[in-house]
Amino acid sequence: MSLIKNTHNSFRFGSLTATALLLVMLAGCSSQVIKDGEPVIENAPYEAESAEEALKLAHLLRDNGRYKAAYEVYENMDEKGQLEGAFVLEYASISASFLPPLEAIALFKRAELALDGNITSEQTQAICVGMGRAHLALSQFEQASSNFQCALQANPNSVVALNGMGVVLNKQGNFPEALKHLQKAIDLSPSSKLVVNNLSLTWLALGKHQKAISLLRTKHNNMAISTRLNLALVYVFNHREDMARKVLLEALPQQNTEQILDQYSSSLHRVENGVAIETELFALSNTPIQLKDLE
Repeated sequence: MSLIKNTHNSFRFGSLTATALLLVMLAGCSSQVIKDGEPVIENAPYEAESAEEALKLAHLLRDNGRYKAAYEVYENMDEKGQLEGAFVLEYASISASFLPPLEAIALFKRAELALDGNITSEQTQAICVGMGRAHLALSQFEQASSNFQCALQANPNSVVALNGMGVVLNKQGNFPEALKHLQKAIDLSPSSKLVVNNLSLTWLALGKHQKAISLLRTKHNNMAISTRLNLALVYVFNHREDMARKVLLEALPQQNTEQILDQYSSSLHRVENGVAIETELFALSNTPIQLKDLE
């Protein structure tokens, strides 16, 4: 059995998304990964000749956005005892999207131990962000806040940590502080859909509907479905259901549009009758809208 060691103590981030306030479930399109001129069959077990070969495949799959397949390669290597040091952190970062939050937290803690105190600021950031997102998924806001603060100490300009901290503060009802973090995040990454969506919902929570609408409509020519849904939500809370319906019908069938508008109108009704808006937004974030039939 061979162990994969990282003699340079380096870590490369994968394209991992941060938590959005409004979750939308969409089945993504697929793309084929080629290795040595041959297509990789990603749902089949892969037996590498060596740990080094397996790691190359894991990196290839990860770099091509095939995170589930990469996770399975890392998992297989871990079961064989072939990972140590910074590569345990790579495994944890990929696995976080597929493991239950408690298991993800345990794996990040293991990665921290595997680095044995010889840890870079980039690695600290990765561990803290990963644990923060897992605690956020468990609604453990104090722990998540501590983790994101840890990540920001390692890198004050981490857009992922700023966004995560903004989400925590929103869910705690601390909208002015959430606004500060998300505004800094969008200044650093103006094209981030996650930050745009979370900042717009912060403006909504503060009652600044036109600011939220203006921010979301900057993405009108290339509007992701999550952005479109959030824009419709803001319109409903601004008592412009006609505009919300128009925005949704540009991308969704009538039946889906009316279902979403009913859900949003019910949320507005509850807020108008005393339910805290952060409670309602949190409820929406935990009630994903199923759109996979629209492919």
